Amino acid sequence: MIETARLQLVPCTLQHFEASLHGNEALSKALGVTVPSGWTEFPEMIIIAYDKLKNDPSMLGWFFYLIIHKADNKLIGTGGFKGKPDKNGTVEIGYEIAEEYREQGYATEMVGAFIRFAFHHQYIHKVVAHTLEEYDSSVKVLQKNGMQFAGNIDTPGKDTLWKWEITRNAYESRNK
Repeated sequence: MIETARLQLVPCTLQHFEASLHGNEALSKALGVTVPSGWTEFPEMIIIAYDKLKNDPSMLGWFFYLIIHKADNKLIGTGGFKGKPDKNGTVEIGYEIAEEYREQGYATEMVGAFIRFAFHHQYIHKVVAHTLEEYDSSVKVLQKNGMQFAGNIDTPGKDTLWKWEITRNAYESRNK
């Protein structure tokens, strides 16, 4: 588990995924927190993520996290890594925060925690993220955490994405 001042970032285990597949009440019982309806905007990702972790249990810790608001004892989003580090020591992060908790710094706090976690491992050299090609709150979250624009990514048949990154050197310089 990763902790911040206001959040607990809980690695989603197979048991958590299985509970979520049985509904919010089962997930609430498994986590010991309130699980509101609509806690994720991407419920289809639960099944995809469950299958990925089931096929490769070593991804735990480098994958899907459930975001708990400590004071409210409530599930307020998801985030984490899109998989284990690649051979170059790069990991990609992604995240979401429930609408009622947006614009309060929680996403910035969560992303900062994931970046710290990644660079705590000496073999990580870069953290990347992708956003839609628009200057929005997701971009601001990444910029507040020291991530820099690293170019466009064209995806076949989809929108162009922006790539963001922070290197170990940039992170260490920023956090001296």
